[in-house]
Amino acid sequence: MNIVRSMSNAAVMAGLRLGLPVAPYTRANGLIVETVGRRSGKRRRTPVGYAEEDGRIIVVVENGARADYVRNALAHEGRLRVFHRGAWKDARLRLLEDDPEPYLQRMSRTHAAAVRRFGSELRAAEIVPD
Repeated sequence: MNIVRSMSNAAVMAGLRLGLPVAPYTRANGLIVETVGRRSGKRRRTPVGYAEEDGRIIVVVENGARADYVRNALAHEGRLRVFHRGAWKDARLRLLEDDPEPYLQRMSRTHAAAVRRFGSELRAAEIVPD
């Protein structure tokens, strides 16, 4: 399963970098999160869907605080980089206590359905570009 997910993520990220829609993402609802591995020190990239609210980037994390990219970011004081709207930006991640469902309702139906289906501990997080 990991090799399939890795290949799928690579295809999605290539599409996002080129500005091409790759279901369930487009440049308007998908971004790439880059963190530094908390043990390996290697750069890790993950495509995620998001919703914007008053200039804030909100993601719903499928596995909450247990998600690798969240754990990696929090191990580095919330620091990460995002590829958002065609450019890499330094940013910070912060987990929210808000109910994630209202955010999912503002996201792509396909993406929201996948998050609900495969998620085990849904949690909203805010990503704030520096």
